Amino acid sequence: MTDRVLGRSPHSLSIEREHELSLHCCIGKDSRILISETVRGVGAIMVNKDGNRFISELTIRDKASDATLKQPEQYAWLVFDNELYKKAKMVQGYDHLGMLEKANTISELAKITGMKESALENMASNYNRYFKQGKDEEFAREQMPLPLAKAPFYAVKVAPGIHHTMGGVAIDTKAEVLDIQSKPLIGLFAAGEVTGGVHGYNRLGGNAVADTVIFGKIAGANAAKHALNTK
Repeated sequence: MTDRVLGRSPHSLSIEREHELSLHCCIGKDSRILISETVRGVGAIMVNKDGNRFISELTIRDKASDATLKQPEQYAWLVFDNELYKKAKMVQGYDHLGMLEKANTISELAKITGMKESALENMASNYNRYFKQGKDEEFAREQMPLPLAKAPFYAVKVAPGIHHTMGGVAIDTKAEVLDIQSKPLIGLFAAGEVTGGVHGYNRLGGNAVADTVIFGKIAGANAAKHALNTK
């Protein structure tokens, strides 16, 4: 399309961060459903397939994704109790979709999920101790809003997934697409995820909405102005 409209090869476009992707650590395994970061934020515990914690649950999403990909079979479980289930309403939606495993005891949850019973029970005991003393001795999690104490207990299986493409065509402040010499291609505008370089190396949560809305408005206004002025 670019070649037909502009009479230029796509290779003449300036591309920013072409091969960079933003990963989200917690996509429902074998699904396309994102498990909200709120679930970790309000108290869910992240463990590997054996039931061992491997990172602070409150770390940024790219670090959590990298850590998960280094675990056996490259997936994790988010484990939480009934107190969190009642507190975080979106969790009840995941339950409605059949994404949650549920058990009356930690031991039973380990058996259902295939985690090692001793490892998961030890993790729960340690985490509850850290909660009481207000200090995570293993991964220095800054906030631990809830213990893992009130049955029933839940787990949702997650794995990293592509959340945002960081690369795309370069634009200027007018949302004009730039060529490889950083000159605007007259009549071609872009906004949102098709563009690259706006967010740098790691996009902050929610910023893509501002990016799309702001540059979308600029691109639309300038495209309309260009169309009206072009005969």
